[in-house]
Amino acid sequence: MRILVGGMNHESNGFNPIITGADDFIVFYGEEIPGKGMAEGYALTGIIRALEKAGCEIAPTVLARAVPNGVVAAPFYYSIKTEFLRRTEEALSSGPIDGVCLALHGSMKVEGLGCAEGDLTSALRELLPGIPFTAALDMHATVTPALLKTVDGFAGYKTAPHIDCAETGGHAAAMLLKALETGKKLSTAYRRVPMLVAGEKSESESEPMRSLIARCREAEKKPGIAAASFLLGFPWADDEHNAVSALVSAFAGAEDLAEAVAAELAGAFWERRKDFVFRSEHYDSAGAVAAAYWAVLEKNERPVFISDSGDNPTAGAAGDATDLLEKILDTVDTTEKLPTPLLYSGFYDAAAAAACITAGTGAKAGITLGGNWDTVNGKKIPLNVEVLRIARGYGPYKSDLVFAAWRNIRFVITSKHIGFGDGDLLPALGVDAADYCLVAVKLGYLEPCFRSIAARAILATSKGCSNEVLENIPYRKARRPLYPLDDI
Repeated sequence: MRILVGGMNHESNGFNPIITGADDFIVFYGEEIPGKGMAEGYALTGIIRALEKAGCEIAPTVLARAVPNGVVAAPFYYSIKTEFLRRTEEALSSGPIDGVCLALHGSMKVEGLGCAEGDLTSALRELLPGIPFTAALDMHATVTPALLKTVDGFAGYKTAPHIDCAETGGHAAAMLLKALETGKKLSTAYRRVPMLVAGEKSESESEPMRSLIARCREAEKKPGIAAASFLLGFPWADDEHNAVSALVSAFAGAEDLAEAVAAELAGAFWERRKDFVFRSEHYDSAGAVAAAYWAVLEKNERPVFISDSGDNPTAGAAGDATDLLEKILDTVDTTEKLPTPLLYSGFYDAAAAAACITAGTGAKAGITLGGNWDTVNGKKIPLNVEVLRIARGYGPYKSDLVFAAWRNIRFVITSKHIGFGDGDLLPALGVDAADYCLVAVKLGYLEPCFRSIAARAILATSKGCSNEVLENIPYRKARRPLYPLDDI
């Protein structure tokens, strides 16, 4: 069997003014994918491994990935779409394609277009009518009519933080293989749940998600059911399709069962809607800083983490809002009393990083930090810092990293818009978060690398493009009523 594969992964934050372009993406083409594009945390890796294990011939197209950010530049998206289609036509010219399996995010938005995934799958379906088509989706995918019309079967991530990406890719591939081996057509039942959920209220190891995901796994044991998924939408994309979805993919003969299961799952989610609350200690920015100082200075807890959740780049925020930093600077005299410096990881500020690199390690650099992109929630804060360490070309996006000191605060500054939950980022600068009594990090829920060492985790409901208090977000396109924006 010959299977067309590819991937497109981007979570687009419509409140972030940055336009995500070619320089923000890593792209692998054709035969690059089975080599360079096979990272452990990619859904497409799981797809390819499952298909190769089954003896399939792989027809690779394109894999395009970027850190969550603002909406995607139209010229870049259309260049990727064109390349997908060109490589699909090229694959068809050398023989029949038996099936398609893609790794998609589901909440990628393009300027002037809107939802990208349905546009891409519609174009691919025109070239490949009638053959089985499955996709792996992020848990925060937004389900659109175009996706439902053009893709037969879906498997969504079941963990948040997302640690089952490759496993989900394997699930999507297994569905496709079974459809091909049995000749049974796949279809998907869909139910919309009129609500949105902030990511930090829906960790999969906490209730109610733990029980709801368990119901999906139980549903997948029923005869004919291929996959059952909750897709939560993406609350920082103002879109008419944005809502929670229950999707149940099934083989021919089990369509009625799939409809019943989808309705049951959607009802179960709705019944638990008021149970989606912050599971960690949480305050506004000033309260979070005060609580962290108390934990360190009075309770001798360390390290204590503060999540700057409103400016979380892994939720598509700009990474340069200063709400939390301003509260720290307002209380800098207390910061001076901490037994170790306060570590702040970090800020996306290309100009500040460049100034520090120009000054060099050990030198002083006059910079402004923050407020370049998110000018609503960020200010340019002048600081005269000492450059402690520099790391050039870090990670797949080749970001420069700077570690700088100002009084009793240590800052991580990046030249590219990248996430701060990567367990390799601080070590690249020779920094160990466990050495610091207080760590502020631009994240929502803590990634495993931080959670494993945190004596205490405090969520700051800070101001920014990934504001966790959804009721405060000025939605204009979202289809209402929508809980918790409306009391349904």
